[in-house]
Amino acid sequence: MLSKYPPIISVILPVFNGEDHLAECIESILHQTYTNFEFIIVDDASTDNTPKILKKYSRQDERIKIITNLVNQKQTISANIACKNAVGKYLARMDADDIALPIRFEKQFAFLETNPITGIVGSWTDIISDNGQILGQWKTSAKHEVLIWDLLFGASFAHSSVMIRKDSIEQVGFYQLSQAEDYDLWSRISRIASIANIPEVLQQKRVWDGQLAHRVVLKNQECHLQIMKNNMQELLSESEIDSDLVKVIYSAIEKNQSEVESYRLAKAISLINKLYDTCNSKTDLLREERNKLKIDLFQLLNQFATWQRSSNIFLSIAQKMSLAFRFPKLFIYSAIQNIKNN
Repeated sequence: MLSKYPPIISVILPVFNGEDHLAECIESILHQTYTNFEFIIVDDASTDNTPKILKKYSRQDERIKIITNLVNQKQTISANIACKNAVGKYLARMDADDIALPIRFEKQFAFLETNPITGIVGSWTDIISDNGQILGQWKTSAKHEVLIWDLLFGASFAHSSVMIRKDSIEQVGFYQLSQAEDYDLWSRISRIASIANIPEVLQQKRVWDGQLAHRVVLKNQECHLQIMKNNMQELLSESEIDSDLVKVIYSAIEKNQSEVESYRLAKAISLINKLYDTCNSKTDLLREERNKLKIDLFQLLNQFATWQRSSNIFLSIAQKMSLAFRFPKLFIYSAIQNIKNN
């Protein structure tokens, strides 16, 4: 039933050939405890039963507004079409194979209303299979200062879990990239507003063979690396960071060992320490938040020290000894885990 008041939330759902899980996705939105929303669905020229499913639900609920692309525009353009047609103060992002838990909108609306400087709020997310079985959880960081650190390396938000302040996305120029578009958007909004995640599972993200992420060639790695570089430069207020060092750090995060000269590893280590010192200097970080940054730093430095072994065994040993002195508890724990794994 349509509210007599203008919608506060605009739900944004671009979809292309999403018949497999679309009905379940739509049902999860229609059963939210917070009801004052419009539901904008952009059908990106689907060729399966998506149009039929959308027509059925739009007849049942007047809050659903269907926009149909005559030709396929891809996800970024379709999402922007929905955003620009939205009238809500807040934009709730959805993907056609994911599920919003009933209290999601209520919780995120309340958070944004009481935190006016926040431009994005996401949440923890269940990872589910094709048939809905829970496979695990993605527990994202909650606080802006920690998320700024996380954004140096990756997206830090489950895309379909976020609610965005509309004036924030307008200020940064909406989605802009065709690959890693979410990572890019969060990064740009983080420079003009606070960002946050609610430390509670409010969304379920489906991982299955038919989804778009599995059909897209991994050319988004180049975009990912450029966003990492931009975020590092922004944090350090530096005009240019060596792209090769960003690649080395990315390889360490992904644990994709490659041949790296000792001098380049040394530069990567210096850069990581500089990034850590800058983030760790935030005086309002709690103890557990500082520990999170410290663990991330140790894992990266330990990875570098392990790689160093193939090119300079003595330097590798020296780096390991430095880690043992700097992070004794983490070093011992890591050593025990390596013994167990071997």
